[in-house]
Amino acid sequence: MKSPFNVTDPRYHLCALVVLSAVVVTVMFTEAMLTPALPLIQEEFGISGVWTSLILTAVLLVGAIITPVIGKCGDIFGKKRMMLICIAIYAAGVVASGWATDIGSLLLFRALQGTGLGMFPLCYALIREQFPPERVPVAVGTIAAMFGAGTLLGIFVGSWIVGLYGWRMTFHLVAPAVFILLALTAIVIIPSPPRAGAPIDRAGMAAFTLTLLSFVLALTMGGTAGWSSPGILLLLLMTAVFGALFVRVEAVAEEPMLDLSMVQKLPVLIALVIGLIVVMATFMLIQTLPYLIESPTGLGLPALAVGLILMPGSVADMISGPATGAMIGRWGVRPAMVLGSALLLVGALLYLFASPSVAVLVIAGVLFNAGMSVTLTGNTIIVIRAADAADTGAWTAVYHTSQNIGGMTGPVIAGAFLTSFAVNVPGWTAAMPSTEAFHLVFAAISVLSLATLLLSLRVRDSEI
Repeated sequence: MKSPFNVTDPRYHLCALVVLSAVVVTVMFTEAMLTPALPLIQEEFGISGVWTSLILTAVLLVGAIITPVIGKCGDIFGKKRMMLICIAIYAAGVVASGWATDIGSLLLFRALQGTGLGMFPLCYALIREQFPPERVPVAVGTIAAMFGAGTLLGIFVGSWIVGLYGWRMTFHLVAPAVFILLALTAIVIIPSPPRAGAPIDRAGMAAFTLTLLSFVLALTMGGTAGWSSPGILLLLLMTAVFGALFVRVEAVAEEPMLDLSMVQKLPVLIALVIGLIVVMATFMLIQTLPYLIESPTGLGLPALAVGLILMPGSVADMISGPATGAMIGRWGVRPAMVLGSALLLVGALLYLFASPSVAVLVIAGVLFNAGMSVTLTGNTIIVIRAADAADTGAWTAVYHTSQNIGGMTGPVIAGAFLTSFAVNVPGWTAAMPSTEAFHLVFAAISVLSLATLLLSLRVRDSEI
């Protein structure tokens, strides 16, 4: 379908930004709306906290595997075409998840939703390709802010729906919005010109998939089977072997799945590492807070309280993205990165050392989410500025893969803590996390936040 705009029309830039922002909002809304339901799903299916962590991890695992492929295909075959394919598959996963009968089917349908994460680098690549250079930082910041907007709506609306109608209704209600998004993308977005390229790096994709799969299985099973058990040690060995094979395959590939030459640029390498650990810490928090708020070992509040407590942090996230784009346009990337990582660390330390209460969780959430938004927006701009225009999709896909790996491992690590340090509570079928479990998760998040600050201090605008 032909767009009614042309690529130089300022009205197109506005409408395209609205549609691309809606893509991010929809995906993040779907992820966040399920967060208040994790304890309820665990209770309904009678599963451990490790299994509930896979409800988030399944999406991120698939996203980590296919995002580089989608980014590369977007550069080769056209970004709009790939977005339409991704939205269609994503819609199928959303519709089916609402009818899942057990944890196995839910994880399968959630895996289909991993294609939604593959759209994020396409959004950034379209902005780099079709927007005037002076509008790119604020547009990137706006897209980054939509992570907070989607999370805000998802947590608030999701907690309300879960409390009144159950977790399945969240998927039933979001499905029509996904189909509307598919139509808007088809109507508004102008196709990007395809370019010649080599076939998809299937060998690299296979090695990368096996690396991530063995790593996730090791993290998932380590908390229950024991980290020194033969099976876990074998999985960790397989992770190292497949990882080494992946690096070797990519070094000789004509068009590698992941352009590892990116890491030769120090600012890009720093951005990749920061993206991984910040998103890892964020998803550890997302996995943990519903238990702290809802479970009898925490505050013991209803599901609706999850949305109300986390909402201010999501607002801070939503505001900080565009503000960071404007800040970087005026003062550069380094001040924004240092500010963001400092806010992140202060919020993490507040979670760790302050006695949990509604007020503490709100203040810590505002600081942590603002820091996350500022840091990730700066990261994205570093990668976009470092990439050639023709490779923006592939490079931002690599960056989002690092984020997906962090998001994939974060819930599993938190789930291992929450499961290993759990206690039986009268009236609850599943064991609930203890106070020690919450402290260990927050301590790990604080360490990751400190590492982010130290890395941010190394960023130099002159090197970007």
